[in-house]
Amino acid sequence: MPIELVLSPIMRPVVVAKSLVFHPHRRASRYVPRVVELTDTPSEYAIRKRFGTGSKVFDVFDTQAEGSGPIGPTDASQRIFWFVRSRSVKGAYKMYSSSITNTGPNGEDEPVAAVRAGLRSNVLLIRAPDVPAGELGWHVINHRVDANDSYRMFTLADGVTYQWTYKGKWLERVTNVGEKESEIRERIGQVVPAAGAGFTLRVDETKIPRELAISTALCSYIDQWNTQLEVGGIYYASQPYQVRWKRD
Repeated sequence: MPIELVLSPIMRPVVVAKSLVFHPHRRASRYVPRVVELTDTPSEYAIRKRFGTGSKVFDVFDTQAEGSGPIGPTDASQRIFWFVRSRSVKGAYKMYSSSITNTGPNGEDEPVAAVRAGLRSNVLLIRAPDVPAGELGWHVINHRVDANDSYRMFTLADGVTYQWTYKGKWLERVTNVGEKESEIRERIGQVVPAAGAGFTLRVDETKIPRELAISTALCSYIDQWNTQLEVGGIYYASQPYQVRWKRD
């Protein structure tokens, strides 16, 4: 049984309390940053729950690859990455790459990253041939709010800060963080939800490695965007409401 299910009765009040703590800061942080829109033609990836696994396995497909469509190829084996959830921790996933397989001592697949989504989210990048070696290691994802929105923020090895927004689900590259009107937010990616099947990620790979864009997006998908509180979705997820519809 995932540990989040055991802790849920305790953590749900904590999540509500944390969302209330955000409110005074929202009122005291009103400013209008400069926003640079996403203009370049980005790469696009479909992150979908594997059929029959619930939310235990997510496959990642390149929608712009040959033979692929807007939600991925017809052949599921053409995935480029996949995430496998831990049995004991609901928000913990290991990320695997189709280009790095059978590298273990007994020929098993070894993960390229470990992802932990929750009130304390992080990404541990273990190996990635196309990513600078300086990016290997821990990437802690912090919470931040202002009068405009709420964010999940992380910093890469070059010192640049990135954030996922709650509204619009934008990935922004932020300069002059917290410097009021001098803050610049360059939008380099966006997530489009695919109902309960997963999501589609559009991202400019010249600004951020795709492994980090995909893994941090999964963290927000699990714990930020699936709750009306904008935090703690792994404990206090929004429940689908059924509205009775009747034709007049």
